[in-house]
Amino acid sequence: MGERYEFKGKIGQGGLGAVYKAYDVRMSRDVAIKRILANPNDSSISEEATRQLIKEAGALSALQHPNIVTIYDVGTDEDGPFVVMELLSGHTLEDLVSKGSFTWPDFRQFAMQTLEALIAAQELNLVHRDLKPTNIMVTWLPSGKFQVKIVDFGLAKLSAAPTLQTVDQHDGVFGSIYFMAPEQFERVPIDSKADLYAIGCVFYYVLTGTFPFDGDTAATVMASHLQHHVTHLKEVREGIPLWACDWVMWHINRYQADRPESARQSLQFFVDNDNHQPYPELSTGLPTPTGDLPKRPRLVIPGGSPTPDALPDAPPTQPLKTASVPKPILPPDGSKPSVHTTAQVLQSSNSEPPPVDEPTPPPHAENPPAPVPVASIAPVTVPKTSIQPKPVSVIAKTTPAPVSISPTAPLKKISSPTQEVTEQNPSHEVVPPRKKTIPPVLKLTAAVVLGIIVIIAAFMVMNKTAKNSETKLYNEMIALAAKNEEVPVNKHKLDILLRAAIDVSSNQDRNNVYVALRLAKASDDTDVDGTIATFATTQEMIPNVRIVLIRDVLRLRKNPSVVPQLIEYSKTTSDPQAAVASIEAIRFMATESNIPDFLEIIRSTNNDQMRRAAEENIANIISKSTSTAAISDKIFAAYSTAGNEATRHTILRLIGLIGGDKALALVKENLKSEQLNDKYAAITALSKWKSNDGLNALIDFLSSQTDLTIHSRAFAAAIDYCKMAETGHQLNWTLLATNAKTQDEILNLIRNLANAPAEPWNIAILKKFMTSSKNEDVIDLAEKVISHIEDRRSVEGEE
Repeated sequence: MGERYEFKGKIGQGGLGAVYKAYDVRMSRDVAIKRILANPNDSSISEEATRQLIKEAGALSALQHPNIVTIYDVGTDEDGPFVVMELLSGHTLEDLVSKGSFTWPDFRQFAMQTLEALIAAQELNLVHRDLKPTNIMVTWLPSGKFQVKIVDFGLAKLSAAPTLQTVDQHDGVFGSIYFMAPEQFERVPIDSKADLYAIGCVFYYVLTGTFPFDGDTAATVMASHLQHHVTHLKEVREGIPLWACDWVMWHINRYQADRPESARQSLQFFVDNDNHQPYPELSTGLPTPTGDLPKRPRLVIPGGSPTPDALPDAPPTQPLKTASVPKPILPPDGSKPSVHTTAQVLQSSNSEPPPVDEPTPPPHAENPPAPVPVASIAPVTVPKTSIQPKPVSVIAKTTPAPVSISPTAPLKKISSPTQEVTEQNPSHEVVPPRKKTIPPVLKLTAAVVLGIIVIIAAFMVMNKTAKNSETKLYNEMIALAAKNEEVPVNKHKLDILLRAAIDVSSNQDRNNVYVALRLAKASDDTDVDGTIATFATTQEMIPNVRIVLIRDVLRLRKNPSVVPQLIEYSKTTSDPQAAVASIEAIRFMATESNIPDFLEIIRSTNNDQMRRAAEENIANIISKSTSTAAISDKIFAAYSTAGNEATRHTILRLIGLIGGDKALALVKENLKSEQLNDKYAAITALSKWKSNDGLNALIDFLSSQTDLTIHSRAFAAAIDYCKMAETGHQLNWTLLATNAKTQDEILNLIRNLANAPAEPWNIAILKKFMTSSKNEDVIDLAEKVISHIEDRRSVEGEE
């Protein structure tokens, strides 16, 4: 190795290895060489690290991709194994974000390049396992365009099937806890969807400068991932298309099944939406002019409905400020200006066009044009109204062509109203030539045409003046919205915003309009919410625009007066996605008086999303009710008239929220059913019970259940109950511990005990597992949780 490579110094060092800069004498190029660090205390660690390094080299040697670091050579010498790879000159993602979050144009390029890399890796069944900002480099091409490079596949494994996460010398999971998928903490088999979760966290990070899952300690960060405590991107960062915010959140769903199937599907969705600017939010899953696109990714909340809100029971919040101001990714200082960076100029309709006879001077190398930040909102022209004045059609009558009469030609008889001229004039009188006159009808026609021209010209001037006036009003309202300030509107101003919502062509402009509509407040007697609701439910528009107006604008305005209108629309519309949006929009505005409407929707619809949305609305009403007697009668009546299994199971789950002896008897009856779905619905109902009667019923069911699949389902439901219970923690968890049958159930229970009250009884349960189990994973995890609980007790004691 010494004959070919000349070492120039260390670049960096990680947990297992160090990276050096070197010069390849044979190929005359600088390279990076990765070596494994020896551990004098534990040779097995070095052996494991060596094995992983060789695995990394083998995997990457088959992966030639412009967005993944290239492997040149691999070998072993007296100092151990090494890998030679391309030397990257640039910055890590972490360095760039520390200076400013990404603008939308830069993020588009970054997202597509990283997904291109993951697609190539997934084609070879390669899982990175440690995607984070420090493992993603940004370099610059000679043109000034940045290029993404994913590095350090040190944790990757070539595996067609899910595998267990590897651990390091401290028995901790490899990778950064801020970007790791929940399944990596749970020590369950992982696959390529762990990479999709990690890259989703990275996307969130580069757009906001903050971690999606955060905490003061490693334990709280881990709990944040496992409990899915995350704020939706659209609440944290402005200036990003709504579909793109949902797309990022799609990747960081709690459960693997709720994420994209692959990097290919993720990129396909991104490209389909980004390429169709007239339809900038094709994220509803509805038929569109572009054909069948993937369904809109929804942020699925554990224990809740698939809504895009991270915490469905939390009040809507105003957008938060990002941790860093968005800044474009520019070439390093001293480089030539990028040919891909151009200034963006937006003009209003009355702006003078630039002169065409003077060439635009090229940007100076020392003073490249300043890019426009994504978050800034420049004045734009108000789009044309959807109803244009029709042009007046004028048909001009043609007049006969003049006849040329020769002076030598004989005179012919010409009839005249006043006289008659003959061919001969006996008196030889000189007859003066007649003066030609314009027929009155032609005069009238000309006057009419001229009048119409004048009217059209006047109309055009007035229309241009009106447009300029509307442009000014529009820009004033958008400027207020950009500062998150109240937007005063009257009927005319509100009409301008609503027309703009369906006519503007860019994502940014449309999102600005949505913000203005959310902040609009009447300056006269205009019913703002009623007008928006009527417009959203009656006007022709792109389906996804309708959904945003209902689900985001009206929901966040929180005016209960629109509830009847949206309920009626959800029942009558033929668009199921718009119906779901209408039901979800009124979740926190509906009252007990609306329960019959939601029950009717549950009984009549064949759409699972509509049924689930109506169920969540009723559940929210029940949770806020101080007396459920009247509600109980309506729920039981609906159960008795349920026409199909889906309706019956939905209402049975709601009965679990009501509780009582009658409800318990009905649930137990379903537990005895021969139908598996009846059992599952009853198990879910018991997990929602308000008293310990639900847990007792689950414990009785567990003790008699021999089917391990059903037992595991009921055991998980019992854990959910114990986590939500406000009292009886010691008794509840102790009862549950005695009914754990399988290793998976025991491990699941131990993990959840880590977040249970830090009391001596908790430690006693864990120690019992340690002494009674012969499984090393159980013993090991119980030891860690005990240590964690003791740390918590120590901190709580200090406080």
